[in-house]
Amino acid sequence: MNKQIYLITGCSTGIGKSLCGQAYRNGHTVIATARSEKALEQITATYKICLDVTKPESITSAQQQIYDTCGGVDILINNAGYAIRGAMEEVSLSDVRNLFDVNVFGVIRMLQAFLPGMRKARSGRIITIGSISGRFSQPVNGTYCASKFAVEAIHDALRTELKEFNIESCVIEPGPVKTEFEHKAESVSLNLFKNQSSPYSGLYKAHEQMKNSQHEADAEAIAEQILAISEKKHLKARYMVGVPAISRLLAGAPDAVREYIFSKRYNR
Repeated sequence: MNKQIYLITGCSTGIGKSLCGQAYRNGHTVIATARSEKALEQITATYKICLDVTKPESITSAQQQIYDTCGGVDILINNAGYAIRGAMEEVSLSDVRNLFDVNVFGVIRMLQAFLPGMRKARSGRIITIGSISGRFSQPVNGTYCASKFAVEAIHDALRTELKEFNIESCVIEPGPVKTEFEHKAESVSLNLFKNQSSPYSGLYKAHEQMKNSQHEADAEAIAEQILAISEKKHLKARYMVGVPAISRLLAGAPDAVREYIFSKRYNR
């Protein structure tokens, strides 16, 4: 694949940070973005730009810098995202709104900012880091799963909308990855998980035990797979990366089978 201009969101840690370094070492022009300058200090990239996907003025400012410097973007990788945990009855609606503002509306804002340039060039790729949780929902994780289900729906629409402009799109569906992601998710939901009087305290305990025992893929290895996908001649609709066998099974299992397995896992 010819060397391309990559714009990657959410590069401060984990997959985003690793992806920047690997794409840069492969000879691509890499525009790394994060919400603060400090978060960008340790990232390997061609350019580093502050960008908050929840703030239209931040996106507009970054867009102007990118077009002034590079003339456009070949590959947009929507990586910014996070999770909250909690039973549906107990999660804060304010927290859920913030989650969707990053995971869903942030993706749409980036599309609306950079698709016009891609359409004009009649080329480009949109790659969004979703999750295997966008294929089936899990207890305690329903709001995060809902945001990743939305990402799948966005890309299902995009592929047809963009076909005549020679723009491809896909969703990457990672399994558990060894990053700060889970620590951030649990810290946001700490008060819920520590509330012993919650009717869901047993569910939260089972969730923590399950999380502590699961295998997590290496972020560098996952980033390497994502980079290889981005360099393919043509993109498929979606790619599972680093997904354990049980999750692959659950993704294709009938509803009744999934619910039975989760009932056993969560002692319900």
